[in-house]
Amino acid sequence: MYLKLIELTGFKSFAEKTRIELDRGFTAIVGPNGSGKSNITEAIKWVLGEQSAKSLRGKRMDDVIFAGSEAKRKAQYAEVTLTFNNEDRVLAIDQDEVSISRRYTRSGEATYMINRRQCRLKDITELMLDTGVGRDSFSIISQGRVEAIFTQKAEERRGIFEEAAGVMKYKTRKVEAERKLARAEDNLNRIEDILSEVAGQLEPLEDQRNVALKYQATKQELSEIEIALTSVQVETLSEQWQVAQRDLEECKDQVNQLKADLKTYQDQADQVKSQEEAKEDQVNQLQTDYVDTVQKTEKLQGKIRLYQEKQDFHQRDQTSQQNFLAELDQGIQEAKQEVENLSLHLDRVRQDYADQEKEHQRLNQALEELTAGQAELLETKRNDYIDALQAQARYDNEQKEITKESDRLKDQLARYQKDQEAKQAHYDKLIKEREDRDQAYQDKKQATEDLLSNYQELAQEAKTYQADLEAADQAYRQAHERMIQVQARLTSLEDLEESHAGFFYGVKNALGMKDRISGIHGAVAELIQVDPAYTAAVETALGGGLQNIVTADAKVASQVIQALKKSRGGRATFLPLAVIRPRQLSQQVLNQAQSCPGYVGVLADLVTYDPTYRAVMLNLMGTTLVADKMDNARQMAAKLGQRQRIVTLEGDIIHAGGSMTGGQQKQDKGGLLSRKQEIDRLQVEQEKLAQAQSQSQAERESVQAKGQAIVDRMETVKEAGSESRLEEQELKQALDQVDRDLKNLEADLDLLKLDQATAQAQVQDLDLRAGELAQQSKGQAETVQELKASIERMNLSESDRAQRLQDFQAELRQFESQFAVLAEQKKQAEKDYQAAQATLKQKEKDQAQTIQALADLDQELSEQSGQAERYQADYQAAKAQLKEVDQGLKLARQARKDLQKESQDLNQKQQALNDQLQEALGQQAKLGATVSRYEVSIDNHLDHLREEYGLTYERAREISQLDMSMEAASTKVRQLKQTIEDLGPVNLAAIKDYEEVKERHDFMTKQWEDADQAKTNLYQTIQGIDQEVTERFKVTFEAIRDAFEKVFPKLFGGGKATLVLTDPDDLLNTGVEIMAQPPGKHLQLLSLLSGGERALTAIALLFAILHVKTIPFTILDEVEAALDDANVRRYGQYLQNFSKENQFIVITHRKGTMEAANVLYGVTMQESGISKLASVSLADFDAEALEEGKESRDESTRGH
Repeated sequence: MYLKLIELTGFKSFAEKTRIELDRGFTAIVGPNGSGKSNITEAIKWVLGEQSAKSLRGKRMDDVIFAGSEAKRKAQYAEVTLTFNNEDRVLAIDQDEVSISRRYTRSGEATYMINRRQCRLKDITELMLDTGVGRDSFSIISQGRVEAIFTQKAEERRGIFEEAAGVMKYKTRKVEAERKLARAEDNLNRIEDILSEVAGQLEPLEDQRNVALKYQATKQELSEIEIALTSVQVETLSEQWQVAQRDLEECKDQVNQLKADLKTYQDQADQVKSQEEAKEDQVNQLQTDYVDTVQKTEKLQGKIRLYQEKQDFHQRDQTSQQNFLAELDQGIQEAKQEVENLSLHLDRVRQDYADQEKEHQRLNQALEELTAGQAELLETKRNDYIDALQAQARYDNEQKEITKESDRLKDQLARYQKDQEAKQAHYDKLIKEREDRDQAYQDKKQATEDLLSNYQELAQEAKTYQADLEAADQAYRQAHERMIQVQARLTSLEDLEESHAGFFYGVKNALGMKDRISGIHGAVAELIQVDPAYTAAVETALGGGLQNIVTADAKVASQVIQALKKSRGGRATFLPLAVIRPRQLSQQVLNQAQSCPGYVGVLADLVTYDPTYRAVMLNLMGTTLVADKMDNARQMAAKLGQRQRIVTLEGDIIHAGGSMTGGQQKQDKGGLLSRKQEIDRLQVEQEKLAQAQSQSQAERESVQAKGQAIVDRMETVKEAGSESRLEEQELKQALDQVDRDLKNLEADLDLLKLDQATAQAQVQDLDLRAGELAQQSKGQAETVQELKASIERMNLSESDRAQRLQDFQAELRQFESQFAVLAEQKKQAEKDYQAAQATLKQKEKDQAQTIQALADLDQELSEQSGQAERYQADYQAAKAQLKEVDQGLKLARQARKDLQKESQDLNQKQQALNDQLQEALGQQAKLGATVSRYEVSIDNHLDHLREEYGLTYERAREISQLDMSMEAASTKVRQLKQTIEDLGPVNLAAIKDYEEVKERHDFMTKQWEDADQAKTNLYQTIQGIDQEVTERFKVTFEAIRDAFEKVFPKLFGGGKATLVLTDPDDLLNTGVEIMAQPPGKHLQLLSLLSGGERALTAIALLFAILHVKTIPFTILDEVEAALDDANVRRYGQYLQNFSKENQFIVITHRKGTMEAANVLYGVTMQESGISKLASVSLADFDAEALEEGKESRDESTRGH
């Protein structure tokens, strides 16, 4: 079978009737973009049944009809026909050629035809079902489908293999079978609803028919036995209550005694704790006194050392002053001697000066006699000249003395400067040292204060932890006591719950069969959770329905009923999940109810249950409304026409029809739900108490550990504080010593600065005076030169004077010169004498001051010695006090340690007593619960006698006598009660009604059995289909995998690939992963390959599928678009080889693909919007030209 002919008329761009004749092999359809070549693919999909206009690149189905162009009117319909060669009779039609057609008009009429005969689309689908041809089959492969292979998830990719396996018809059959199964289940549900209704009528009618005769006899027998049994039970319970009450009183006495003993130990412990705290305060005070005494001792030591240093300093100062005084004595003697010598020298100089002055007077007188007139003027000049020379000499001598004194003072200033620099360097060093020592002292002082503050904080924290420990102990005891009470109560309730106390006799026995008969889910009361606010409403509304038993199906219920009958175990009502159907109110009724005041909700919505039981719960409670109170319930019932059942939160009921039930029980003993709620509440409380106990115990241990850690830290801080205090004192003493050294240096530096300033001022004065003298000397020198020149001129004018006058004048000049020198010597001698006298006076003054200073030092040394002796006495007293305090501290610490040991012993005894107390409290709680159970049981029995029979206990004892054992009587009572309960109300007219309903029930049961058998057959059919699909998928997958492993290396020119199932154990749902290894790469997932590699791998998979699944024809629509030229040529070559066995119709625009085709169809648009077709048979080409083209392609491939 293969596709022989495609005919298109009015389909998209093919406006005119177009025939595409095809043969076996490789046919390529080519053309430029937009020419309409892909419309051929869409035409084939359309005729095969494609219903999506979007898949055909349109918005509506009439978009497939030629829309017209500028030169041609639009077509009124589109029609496509595919003609197949059917010589091998693949298609189930006995003709050599089979055609299928689809026609669509603009009016929306669609026509399908087989061999030009109208048919349904379903007929075409079924005709092609096993051929592999279809709109979504492998007969049409587009570029998008290739991309889908490598973009789909593994589970989505499975569909390709299912299609190849030909399981679509099985899946179609499965879908049809599942639809039939759904209809069968609907029929079953409908029949079950009817059966449920009929069964609900049948069972009460049968009971009413059977119980009428048994009721009175059973009731009389029950009354006689139950009155006697109850009387005996009350008597027995009273005796047991007395025993339990006596044990309880004894236990209470033991608890009280233990509490008293515990209180005694607690008082002792508190007393010891108070003593321990007092002793702790004493230790702290002694430690403080010890530290204060140590500080006092250290201060006294510092003062003693300070005074010793002062004495040493003063003694050194005294020695220095004494040495200075001795030097002064020697200096005074030397100064006196110098004054005496200078006095003698001055006398000599004065005598010489007097003699010279007389000679000078003589010479002047002689000169006056020799000269007269101009001589007198010359003499005056000469006298002025001599005066000028003498003045110049004085100025020069004084300048020299000043320079000498200035140099001496400058040398002294240099020495002062050097001494000052040395002292300043030492001073700076001491300043830095003081800063370091002060910082160290401040740090240590702060550290000491921090340690003291830390100690006080720790002491306060220790007290806090002690209070926390007591609080933790109290919390633990309270939680433990409450835990014992809760456990006792919970155990009692769980025992009642486990024994199904409160359930009817038959219900108890039925629930007891859960271990033997599977499928019993439990009573309704056990399967629901109810908020306490709705408990009364649920218990009242359901009543005995709370004890209805839910089973998996009717078969299980029948088994339990048979077992109850066999064991005479009473009766029970069962709710099979497979049978019971939900009942719900209509939306209209709900809307009306919701608009009423006080509306709470539908009862089924107010309880919590497993979704498995939804049908049962809706059946029981789905039509019952809940109101908050009776007044609102009456208004709601009136608005709903008295047609609905309404229950209030207090438990009052308004029945459908208007009847009401309400009131209050005399004694609320709690129902099944109340007991279950209390168990849940106690279980939650038990968990919380367990957590509280664990938390309290952990807190207690944590507080104990932290408290002990704080005590240890306090001891450590104490020791560190003492050491820090000692180090602080040492640093303070060192700092004080530095301060004293700095003070001394400051005094020395101040004295040096004063001396420097004095010397500097003297140097400045001397320099100023020297400058003045230099200026004066310079002026005198100029005067001397002028006078000398004048005299020389006068001498030149008197050249005729006598030689004698010249000699005399020469002598006079020589004398005057000597006289001037002598006068200067006299002046200098007077000056030296005055300076020596001043020096002597200064030294004598310094001597007097030094003597006074030595006297002051002696007085101060005497005072300091007395003060030092007093400090020494105080120091010895402080040392004695320190020793006394240290001894007291040791005794106090030992006493504190003894008290701590006593406190620990008392705590251990308290703990032991507390354990005994907790055990006794537990026993007390158990006994209390036992007494309470006895009291409740006695009250229940007495209430039962009074309410049921109107008898007191005494009257019951008078009129009844039990003639069997209590066990036998209890069993008999339960049996009789159950019998009466099972009988229910009596209806004598039930016999006829029962027969009519029984007949209808039998008929519907037969209907149900037939429907159930049909359902079973459909399940088997679906299982068979699943098995067939699994087997076909497995075989096809393995075949495709083998083919893929062969095709891949051919298309890639090497490499390898395989297919892997994601879940081999689930062949119905497993996904398929593709693993590929192109040449030169490693094996990896398809998604990790490049785009071209993924595309070629997908094509390889499609070819592998085509190898396995024979398809009449395959259309490939530009699937090689993503491949490069080299891969396109391999793709085309493979297609050429593959086409020998298969028919390929390829839509392409790639050169390599065209070259490999047997026939080329060219699609063009010579007219705008209208596609034309032209064909070329490549078999007509010259074989030699083809060979040359092949060689050219091979060379191109090698070049690449």
